[in-house]
Parts: sequence; C-alpha cells; structure tokens
Amino acid sequence: MGREIRAMVACGSGIATSTVAANAVHEIFQELGIDVKIIKGTVPEISEKADEMDIVFVTNCYREEISCPVVNVTAFLTGIKKGKKIAEIKDVITGLNEKING
Repeated sequence: MGREIRAMVACGSGIATSTVAANAVHEIFQELGIDVKIIKGTVPEISEKADEMDIVFVTNCYREEISCPVVNVTAFLTGIKKGKKIAEIKDVITGLNEKING
C-alpha cells in the first residue's frame, strides 16, 4: 500500500455540485482499492492548490495549464455518458496510482 492520492473536486461555488461529484469520485477510488484524500473547492482555487494535488476533477470547463491531470466530471451531474466517464476515470486513477506508488 502506497501513499494516498490527493484529489481536488472543484465547481463554481465549491458546495453543491462538487459534493455530488466528490462522492462519485470517492466511490470509484474505493472500488479500485486506492486511498484518496479529496478536498472540495471552487474553480478559481484550482490554480492555488494544484501543486499540492495529484489530480483535479472539475464540474465545468477548465482550460488553464496546471501541474496535474484535470478530469471533467460533468457526467456525474447530467448522467450523460456516465459509464464511459467512469471507465475513463478508472484508467486515469490506475495510471496515476502506478506512477505515484510504483
């Protein structure tokens, strides 16, 4: 077992939609058996906190370049292509975990 992955889930207000998305993301990490510490925040906070994170999940578009992967999780709010998004997230998380924990 390696170190936990540090993840941020960001939305416009840092409250409502990020909570829904954070719960869905947390379930995926649990399913994969990978430890994660999730913080919630707002889109403007991403650039401030990115250097402390391994991955950032957003509920809307985010185009800035930051030091870690950014994954859009709008599918958890709309339900559109949710299964495809879950598969994509599993691939990203698995690759990230291998990179961090060997």
